[in-house]
Amino acid sequence: MSEENSCCLPSINSAFQPILSLAHQAPVGYEALLRPWLDGKPCSPLEAFRRARLVERTGEFERECVRCHAGHFARFADDESVLFINVQPEVLVHPIHGPGLIADILGCGIPPARLAIEVLETPQPPNRVLVDAVAQLRLHGFLIALDDFGAGDTNLSRVWDLRPDVVKLDRELIRQAATSYRNARSLLRLVELLHETGTLVAVEGVETEAEALLCLDCDADFAQGYYFGRPSALADKSDLRVSGTEFLPNNFQSGDRIKPVADLVGLQPYWQAFQDVTHAVCLGLNFAESATRFLSLALSLRMFLLDQNGTQIGSPVESQNNPIRRQSRFPMLTRRAGANWSKRPYFRNAVSHPGETVVSEPYVTSGSMNLCVTLAVCVETDGAKYVICGDVLFQELGRH
Repeated sequence: MSEENSCCLPSINSAFQPILSLAHQAPVGYEALLRPWLDGKPCSPLEAFRRARLVERTGEFERECVRCHAGHFARFADDESVLFINVQPEVLVHPIHGPGLIADILGCGIPPARLAIEVLETPQPPNRVLVDAVAQLRLHGFLIALDDFGAGDTNLSRVWDLRPDVVKLDRELIRQAATSYRNARSLLRLVELLHETGTLVAVEGVETEAEALLCLDCDADFAQGYYFGRPSALADKSDLRVSGTEFLPNNFQSGDRIKPVADLVGLQPYWQAFQDVTHAVCLGLNFAESATRFLSLALSLRMFLLDQNGTQIGSPVESQNNPIRRQSRFPMLTRRAGANWSKRPYFRNAVSHPGETVVSEPYVTSGSMNLCVTLAVCVETDGAKYVICGDVLFQELGRH
């Protein structure tokens, strides 16, 4: 065995970072973070576990970390806070260390209902084995959290399989969402999707007030990051504190950071031009000629007509702007005459609100593969119902 392989494992120290309930403006719990030392100097958790793997003692080292974290927390935490502990999936599925880990935790003095096992993002063991191991944890009453969703191997299938109580979003998601309206909307939809699976959502890596406010607007349940509190070792209960919550109560009703598409200032010229086209068509004027008012605007793509069943009437009237944007990756999809768009939300919404112009959520148009929004209105003329539609490029629109 080499000298490196025979080295001692790093010593273990714990730090705890608050996980804030945004609705309550108070910590729902704390994540235990490893602060190892090696040869009298601090080292990274990655290096610590690398050393453990070199000497084939990963399971032993992981269990010692859990015992250390739980012991510290049991001495200083209140009777309501939940302890979040990271655990390597390879340890959870180990035939000896998996059951041993459960026994260690049960013996720490913290009720299982106040301890959340965070399944870390690593190359995973066979999925069925991990699902069974997580099911055993749940039988004992532990909470389950899925860490770093949106990075590496984590995906929606993992959520469906493990049915976690909490999904923690990777810190990169909030960072990118804070830089772009389009990304912020995507984060909002992701949180909504995860809520539909039956899980709570925590946002990791919150470092600025803008990111904290974005967590509110996305309807995240929990937030964690330097803005609300840095990890700290526990010396007494006064160390379990948070900051940055004073602004929260005044911002719950504000949605300015993720405006509905229909409220975007940049959309207003397109809205007005679309209304003008609708008025002209209802007066019996030629559709293609009337559409030029809308299509003269910089981000307009096309206008088209649907019958009351959602079937397209004739070919769309295309803008002469954005020639590259109008190119299709799938030539068949440019043959729009006769295509049926009755399943599109813009068609259903327009038919449900006759005479009212509606705006779709951003989506990719099949013909030209652009992210766009569609304005639509259901009108009746000459005894027949039609839905007038107009596509606007969203990428640039979302920057306004």
